Amino acid sequence: MREYYLFLDESKPNSNFENFTLGGIILEKDIYEKEIIPKVNNIKKSCFGKDTIILHEIDIRRKDGEYIGISKQQQIDFFDELKELFTSSDLFKIIAVSINISDLNRLYRPEDRNDIYYIALQLLMENFTHFLTVNEGIGSIYLETTDICNNAKLQNLFHMLKATGTLFFTKESLQNKLSTINFAIKSENNIGLQLADFIPNPLAREALSMKQKPFSILPEIKLNLYDGGLAMPYRFGFKIIK
Repeated sequence: MREYYLFLDESKPNSNFENFTLGGIILEKDIYEKEIIPKVNNIKKSCFGKDTIILHEIDIRRKDGEYIGISKQQQIDFFDELKELFTSSDLFKIIAVSINISDLNRLYRPEDRNDIYYIALQLLMENFTHFLTVNEGIGSIYLETTDICNNAKLQNLFHMLKATGTLFFTKESLQNKLSTINFAIKSENNIGLQLADFIPNPLAREALSMKQKPFSILPEIKLNLYDGGLAMPYRFGFKIIK
């Protein structure tokens, strides 16, 4: 049975966005370790001169942090190589959920409804379980560590859903397919989390029909949305809740 990783990142509501977006990439363990990691490290060295640099979308766009002083051509080259990685082969799939907070609060009082992470994580666990069932695999989820309270909340939600089941999957299905939820430090050069960093923002903009930023990889993201094997990418790959 194959082993898969789901690396997730999030885009929170702010002055530009009304939605909460949680999404990332599904990678088969051997492909991730033998192909994806070397490919991404080669892109880093090719564009920025070293493979120890941590990929962070907002810093690359703003030329901030480790990217102070990079040229416009380096930005162009990096996003071109990232697009090529996304389109060169069927190495991974993307799943995500975007929830419009204004609409959600208008329809359900915040004090009455479930936590936003509960709603998003439940949908992603269902679609990841669907992927694992279709591909006869087992999987683990990885997120970037934040603080101990938020990590504990997400871990508790994960185990609660595994214990009770979700709308479409029984607890037995979730327990058989989903292994663990893990919290890693992106600064420790976790390649999966660094790739996941580029997923939520373009999809958040797509959900709100907003203009994409320069160098957008949205077409490449759409190309890799998990469609359930049923040509339904907006059911199994990117769920928009309004």
